[in-house]
Amino acid sequence: MGKKGTEATSAEDVNRELYVRNAELAVRNKTLSLLHKMDDVTVRALETDEMVDEIVHALDAEFSYPFVAVGLCDEKGRRLVWKAFACIDGKTCPFLPVESMKPLSLASRTNAIALAIRSRRRRVASTLASVLSPSIPDEHVKLFAKSSRVKSTLVLPLVSGDRPVGVLVVGMDRSSRDLTAYERDTFSSLIGPITIAIQKAETYARLQRTTKQLREANHKLRALDAMKTEFLSIASHQLRTPLAVMKGYIGLLKSGMMGPLVPKQDETLARMQDGTEQLILLVNHLLDVSRIESGRLVMRLVPTDIRGLLEGVTKFIQGKAQERGLTLSCEMSEVPVNVDVDVEKVKEVFMNLLDNAVKYTETGGVKVRMWTEGGLAKVSVSDTGRGLTAEDLEKLFQKFVTGSASKHVQTTTGLGLYVVRKLMEAMGGTANAESQGTGTGSTFTLTFPLKK
Repeated sequence: MGKKGTEATSAEDVNRELYVRNAELAVRNKTLSLLHKMDDVTVRALETDEMVDEIVHALDAEFSYPFVAVGLCDEKGRRLVWKAFACIDGKTCPFLPVESMKPLSLASRTNAIALAIRSRRRRVASTLASVLSPSIPDEHVKLFAKSSRVKSTLVLPLVSGDRPVGVLVVGMDRSSRDLTAYERDTFSSLIGPITIAIQKAETYARLQRTTKQLREANHKLRALDAMKTEFLSIASHQLRTPLAVMKGYIGLLKSGMMGPLVPKQDETLARMQDGTEQLILLVNHLLDVSRIESGRLVMRLVPTDIRGLLEGVTKFIQGKAQERGLTLSCEMSEVPVNVDVDVEKVKEVFMNLLDNAVKYTETGGVKVRMWTEGGLAKVSVSDTGRGLTAEDLEKLFQKFVTGSASKHVQTTTGLGLYVVRKLMEAMGGTANAESQGTGTGSTFTLTFPLKK
């Protein structure tokens, strides 16, 4: 062969190679374009049914297959439920009503879909009956097979790890051996993204269901909480009157206005008086809680020099401290401390803190201080009592929560400090606690914005 013949052969080889490469590039470009289209579908559609419906119609429109279908496995991987069907010939679609197709048992030994999912490998079915039965009646399968041009059916399992997700079914008008390079490349590239997209949609659906359930449960809890608050309010109001009557008669008896008492009777009345005071305190706390939680707490803020209020409460608690052998001192600011407060609510706050300090202290004493600092009025109540643990400090101001030292006292409601903080917040102030630990005592500090 001459030189010219050799050159001609080389040119033909190069052209042939270029043709093959261009054909491959064309396939890749078409595949990338379809993948982009599918990606757009999976991003836009969050609902599972909507997503799979768009996927099958996109594939049907791209390849003009007699039919494309997607079925999804249930959570236990025992059944497959048909979700979407797309047919190129509208006349054939009535034979495949998705909504009336029965779930397919994945334990079947003859169905091509069940076999493909269990083996995790694609299969080719030569008959439609081996794919669609028994999901739809045999007569429908026969009608569809007769009217369609399906020669073979490609069954592509959608699997994530060991979990079957579903199946992509493609009915073709030719043998599977005649698939083009574009089709083969497309199916190989699409299986993974479609599986991930379906999982994403299923996760979204589960989150939606869970969110709905949580919202409904929260609504029920709110309703129950409102009923509880209303019950507390009614019960507390009903208790106030008989307790006030009891307190009045106990006072009359102890005063001697109804005749002299022997020491044992006087001692008994003293215990009754303490018990009545505790019940009255509990009722007042319950009323405060019900008003706070129902939004009916009314604050009548007026400019007040709170020194007099603190001094009055300290004097009231002085007798109780002396009975327990404790010292109670009070250091007051020498200048007026004017703040906007509800007078009765501030008295209640001071009473709670000082009463607690005396109650939880066995030896030593309680020190009360008031001062101004950085535009704030501050009140601290420090004791030498049992102290607070780090765990106590985290939850101390919560409702119905008591500190670790509460087991050493006879009566505690678990509401006092919750009410204190809520009342302080309603007046624009704060309430906090500090302690170095068990046996080191504790300090409770209140802050109020000073009146400008």
